[in-house]
Formats: sequence, C-alpha cells, structure tokens
Amino acid sequence: MNSQQPIQRKVIDHIPVELDLEEFLRVLRVRRLKKKDVDLLLRRCRQLIEPKAVYAFVNVSRIEMDKVKLSSGDSLRSIILAEMLEEGQKIALYVVTIGGRLEKAIPRESEGSILKAWTLEKIGDYALGKASAHIRSHVEEVLGGAVSSFSPGSGTGKLFDIKQQKTIFKVLDPPRTVGVDLTRSHLMVPRKSVSGVFAATRWEYIACQFCPRERCESRRRPFSGEYYPLNCGQKASL
Repeated sequence: MNSQQPIQRKVIDHIPVELDLEEFLRVLRVRRLKKKDVDLLLRRCRQLIEPKAVYAFVNVSRIEMDKVKLSSGDSLRSIILAEMLEEGQKIALYVVTIGGRLEKAIPRESEGSILKAWTLEKIGDYALGKASAHIRSHVEEVLGGAVSSFSPGSGTGKLFDIKQQKTIFKVLDPPRTVGVDLTRSHLMVPRKSVSGVFAATRWEYIACQFCPRERCESRRRPFSGEYYPLNCGQKASL
C-alpha cells in the first residue's frame, strides 16, 4: 500500500446537464422575475455552459495526524479527512467546471440589470451543482454506496485548508485536462468550478454544520457547533 501507483485520470468532456425551469425556480426562491424571463435566461445559459470534469481514484496509503498519504505518492493535510477516512480506502479526487463562457457573457446577457446578473450567477451555480451531482453519482456506483464530499476551503476552511488545492491540481492537472487554472490565492478560474474529494464515510459530512457564518445562501445544514477531532491530537477552532 505504500508504493506509489500510477494515476489513471478520467476526463468527461461533456456532462449531460438538464436545466429544468421548475426545479430552478424552487432553488431560486425569488419572485421578482417573471417565469417567462427566467425561462429565457435558462435557454440562453444552455448554450453557454460547457460542463466537464476530471477525476481519479486513489487509495489512502497511510494516515498520520492530519496528513492523509495517497497511493499516488501525494499527501493531503486535513483534520476532517484524517478523521473520516481509513487506511486502504479508495477515494476519488475531482474537479468539475461549467467553463468560462457564461461568466464572460453575464455583463452582456444581463443588459445592465443587477437582478438579471444575479439570476445568471445562480443559474451557473445550479448548472455546476447538477454537473457535480452527475460525477458524484458515478463515483458512488464505483465505490458501491453513498459518499461525502470534501472541498478545500469549504466552511471556514480550517478543517480542509484551501491550499490543499495544490495537491488535487497536481494529481488531476485540470489546466490541461478541463481548462481550469489555479490562482496564487488557490482560487479556481473559471469561477464556476469545484474541486475536492469524494469518499465513503461513517456519516455524511457537510461542511455547513461546522461553519458559523450567518446569512449564507448556500447553507445546507444548520450550524451544530465547532468540530473536535478525536484522533488528530489537535482542536479545530472555528
């Protein structure tokens, strides 16, 4: 398990993503735009998004404190990963994006309307979520069950630091495989991109439950308090 294994990246150049009007309206929860106007924006966005992904399966070779060593020879430092994963476990590293065309077109497509620009941003988020769900479903088929998603910088970032993007990018090479670059501050370009780790866990991890930030539109679960690691020998102070 400690020997380095070659990485077999899987690239999907076109992820089938259906932008459903009724579903999006339920997600949007804003009534100031007419339904027909939202429908027109969705139709336009279907022409602008380019959902694609790169992912790879690796094994957890060893866990030492907050360091998770991978069969690729790389390591991820994360309190939550070290707690939730097990040695010998197969996990998936991933990067998903909808490309940069929508992002570049928003000023033009919004026609100077702040509300339209905001709605277009939300459509981008919605499309990215659908693309990510598609990859997650495939990973779950391979691993044989439900998985949790861990993204660098999610929540407060203290359980999985955004700097760990460097390892994911080293393994997957998304600038070449799917056209996603990493800035010096470890942010992804295009913005409508997401990266992380999919892994089977004892209970579903959702970063929101350990993040105290209020008024977060993306919140999926209420804040349940700070996370206290059992095995890492240190306290995660949020």
